[in-house]
Amino acid sequence: MISVENLRFSSFKRLCIPFRSHSNIKFECLGVIPMKDERFSRCIKPFAISFVMLMLAGNLAAWPKEAVLHHFGSGTDGAAPYGRVISDAAGNLYGTTALGGASGAGIAFELTNPQAPGGWTETILYTFSGGSDGSQPYGGLIFDSAGNLYGTTYRGGASDAGTVYELTPGKGGVWTENVIYSFAGGTDGLGPQSDLNFDQTGNLYGTTNNGGSPGNGIVFELMPGQGGSWTETVLHRFMTNEGTSPRAAVIFDKNGSLYGTLANDGAFGAGAVFRLKPAAGGAWTEETLYTFTGGTDGFGPLCRLILLRGKLYGTTVIGGGSGVGTVFELSPPANHQGAWTLNVLHTFACGSDGCFPWAGLTMDPKGTFYGTTQFGGLPSNGGTVFALKQEGGIWFEGVVFSFKNSNDQLAAGAVLLGKGGTLYGTTIGSGMNAGAVFKIRP
Repeated sequence: MISVENLRFSSFKRLCIPFRSHSNIKFECLGVIPMKDERFSRCIKPFAISFVMLMLAGNLAAWPKEAVLHHFGSGTDGAAPYGRVISDAAGNLYGTTALGGASGAGIAFELTNPQAPGGWTETILYTFSGGSDGSQPYGGLIFDSAGNLYGTTYRGGASDAGTVYELTPGKGGVWTENVIYSFAGGTDGLGPQSDLNFDQTGNLYGTTNNGGSPGNGIVFELMPGQGGSWTETVLHRFMTNEGTSPRAAVIFDKNGSLYGTLANDGAFGAGAVFRLKPAAGGAWTEETLYTFTGGTDGFGPLCRLILLRGKLYGTTVIGGGSGVGTVFELSPPANHQGAWTLNVLHTFACGSDGCFPWAGLTMDPKGTFYGTTQFGGLPSNGGTVFALKQEGGIWFEGVVFSFKNSNDQLAAGAVLLGKGGTLYGTTIGSGMNAGAVFKIRP
């Protein structure tokens, strides 16, 4: 069994996550959570710190308890769903688990929305073998207009460097997997963990955590061609001074520029936020919008960003006043020559409010942000779902739900906002051998 302690730091600033190679589980250091750091140990000890409870407008106590739609870890149904879930028009949910399945290399799944009180039903759409078809799908899924699903695997493929795959529905509910790109692990990238994004012409965009030259990660584009072929173009290879380890998906603005986060390095070693602008002749120009100092402004953004009225919103997994994560806002300069300005909207204290927000934010139509923390929350430090709302120019954080210490704790993905304001999300479980899909209904 994989111990949670084994997932924690081997050295400061590098997160060790498991990947499976054939029959063995190995650990590779990628992200940025110093779980053995003093700041983390404060969080897992009994909560003796005092805290101020900030309540949102409206009573968060009106939110009911979480309902688990599916428990993972029983047999071959998958384990450790790191990515967010998505839904179709009928309300069915789709996602991945990084581990589990018949080969232990992860699965893609569907949860069918119940029409009767019988509960939700899991269907395994595809079980990864860990070979040329891919292994460890840490990222979530995305639909195209024809109903096909696309995602990434962290390992597997022809060079065991990761893949981009397509799942196509067929007769009788059978889905077929097709690897549309297999990373070689060199200048073309290594180890994609991110979700994907489509542009308006059907090209796919994503990131790899490693690879490129000198090996710090890339942003890539995949363009469909004749006969189902896809061609990769590396849009940017990151240098250490810019920041490294892009873990999350990139997003677009209306002009076609891409925005994303870098978990490590940069001028202060604490990560950065970047923009890629398309230029003439197919070239892209990288611009570092903000470099985190690792202090009160945060350390290590692992998240997908939100772009709202020209401002960017996201999270850092550590850093901030208590060293256990922040929610931030980045505002553009008044003129094109100035610097972007960072405003910390919330600093987590690892009390009732949670700590270590891995994932990005989700926004409802009223402008309230929702997110998750992997740890913290009362009474058992199992992580939280939180809400962040602005009132009178001040941002207030409130806890929507605190997970209990169990196989259903530790939220690592963003939440999905469904009909009627229902929130859907995933947890990876205390030993990464379980996890769940949950919903919280207002």
